[in-house]
Amino acid sequence: MAKTEPITLTFQPGEPFANSQYYKHGDYDLHYRIDPAIGAEKAKMFMIHGFGCDTTFFDELVERYTKAGIKCVRVDLPDFGYSTRETKGIHFVPQIPMLYDLMDELDTDKSGWILVGHSMGGSVALQMANEDFSRFNAIILNAPLLMFDVPPWLAKFIMVKPMRVIMDKALAFFAPYDWLFKVIELTMTMDPIYSFKYDAKKFKAPYLIKDSGTGLCYMTSKTTCPKLDDLHKITVPVQLVTGTADMFVFPTKSAALRAALPSGFDDHKIRFGGHCFLQNRDKETAKLALDFLKKNGLLK
Repeated sequence: MAKTEPITLTFQPGEPFANSQYYKHGDYDLHYRIDPAIGAEKAKMFMIHGFGCDTTFFDELVERYTKAGIKCVRVDLPDFGYSTRETKGIHFVPQIPMLYDLMDELDTDKSGWILVGHSMGGSVALQMANEDFSRFNAIILNAPLLMFDVPPWLAKFIMVKPMRVIMDKALAFFAPYDWLFKVIELTMTMDPIYSFKYDAKKFKAPYLIKDSGTGLCYMTSKTTCPKLDDLHKITVPVQLVTGTADMFVFPTKSAALRAALPSGFDDHKIRFGGHCFLQNRDKETAKLALDFLKKNGLLK
């Protein structure tokens, strides 16, 4: 196999997607995409992907939501997709203030957001809601995977140079193999037909970017867990959707989250749904979300 050269990010609007834009915050460039509503705009969503994913993860849902009159803004978290890779020389900024600032800049009419988070993005969404949910009209959590508070000793170990070098080399070695990403997709969707047809190139492309392994180490060393004891204070409508065949979210974690969310939250389980049911069960996922928004007067 020919050696694959790492890609250097240029942060140019219109790259790599026609609707790619970049938000500058200190040393960071956050890649985001705006998909306008088809017809009259009735609401707008801010969508946060999970670990190892990027804006393309929401392709199927965005198509359905925009047809329903919802403008979708999807963002790549630092170290993922086409956003800045955190390296040791960067002036670190926690991701939540960056996301708040981006949301505020794009919320020109001050109408607020429907916040959507999947997997690790669900954990980020809960942290954002804990800190200040006044920006949100509703929160939709799809298979949220709660992150954990990394102890200082582990954070230092993750960031030692040998670990970063190993991660960079591992990603460079495995990224060219489409079949590997189809296998990963299978474990996440539990759907062999969808996974076989899945375009692995859009999944693997960001892993070819320089310093992606280093960025994953940096991000992992900084993870924190949302405080479950504070979630009952959220007063906006909340929807939680999980899959019964999810291999990544332990049932005990889901039970703890269900017990912590505000009473009366909208609770659903997708039968035989994997961790990434949003992709192969997009019709069902979108219907649950749209019905939830209509029930709460947020979509007509």
